[in-house]
Amino acid sequence: MIRDLRDGVDAALRSRRTATACVCFSLLTVPFLLIVWCLQAWALTHPDVLAYFQPGRLLAAQWGVGLLVLWQAGVAVLAWQRREVIAAHAPWWAAGALAPVLTGWSVLALLYGVQDTPMGMLLVEILVFARAFFPLRDLKAWMALGAVLIVGHELLQALEVAAYAPLLSRPMFDGHGLSDWWTWWLRIMFNASVLPFAAAVFYLFASLARQRTELESLARTDMLTGLANRREFMARLVQESQRQRRGDQPLSLVMLDVDHFKQINDTHGHPAGDRVLASLGALVRANVRQEVDLAARLGGEEFALLLPETDAEGAQRVARKIVEALRALPIEHAGHLLPVTVSAGVAQVHQGEGEQALRRADDCLYQAKRQGRDRVVAAEGSEPVAMS
Repeated sequence: MIRDLRDGVDAALRSRRTATACVCFSLLTVPFLLIVWCLQAWALTHPDVLAYFQPGRLLAAQWGVGLLVLWQAGVAVLAWQRREVIAAHAPWWAAGALAPVLTGWSVLALLYGVQDTPMGMLLVEILVFARAFFPLRDLKAWMALGAVLIVGHELLQALEVAAYAPLLSRPMFDGHGLSDWWTWWLRIMFNASVLPFAAAVFYLFASLARQRTELESLARTDMLTGLANRREFMARLVQESQRQRRGDQPLSLVMLDVDHFKQINDTHGHPAGDRVLASLGALVRANVRQEVDLAARLGGEEFALLLPETDAEGAQRVARKIVEALRALPIEHAGHLLPVTVSAGVAQVHQGEGEQALRRADDCLYQAKRQGRDRVVAAEGSEPVAMS
């Protein structure tokens, strides 16, 4: 369940769909608003605490925070209900989720005091959450409005037109020890800002690491067959060739090519060709050693196997097994059975010369094609020798 939730949040971060962003952002910001609402409710019902506030302004702030909570909850519910019809980028929905919270929290931060309370830190945290789910174009206007509010209030203070922290009846910090109320208020608000922010930062870094791993895997994988691609195969060929030269362990290559593949595409269409390639990919994967051998699609209908600790005879057995299995495999497409065969060329790497062995295996493959296809030809020294 936790993994499913994590995957869902990761998908939301990647997709940037407005509906998903509205739901996630609203659900993340409502708890912060509820904390402020509960603290203010306590102050309104306890005269000794209410003495620290301007009562009329506190009541107005309480109504404002309550309305924000209801608004964000409504946005989350409606966005979830209409997630299938909301466009991937819907500016009005984004504005409905972002504008009230960003503007309202900017005002709250000014009312409590930006410089010496955690309200400014919470504003930054909410901005980070917003940026994680929404593109920058949806945030610019509301970030600019918040900046204007804060800078404008600072200028009014400098001109002695506005008071610092106008919600309070007297400064939170007046040169003496904090009252019990402000001690608890600061602890709650500080923890509400620091702990979720730290958790969010760690989660974002972990999410980036997971995405980087996925991208690296995609860069090494052929999407149709799930096998390695040419880039990964050539890199591993270099590594295994160097290891073979140092340790003098056998290393062999198998080249595979689907027979008459163009005819399959021309007769049955490209979806049928894709079905054949995917079936061959699954067959190849089932006949190699996991975590040891490497199976790759080099491009088109051409496949290759890299078989460490396997001599030419062992590689021939693997190739013959694949050739025979594909010959007997019923591949069906659109109600038609597709008779598919494959030709194979085998070569062993000597003295770390992997690319030369790859060329020999390719020569053997074309020799198999010339000899009638649906067979294995192996290189013995530098000459191809037909095996089946």
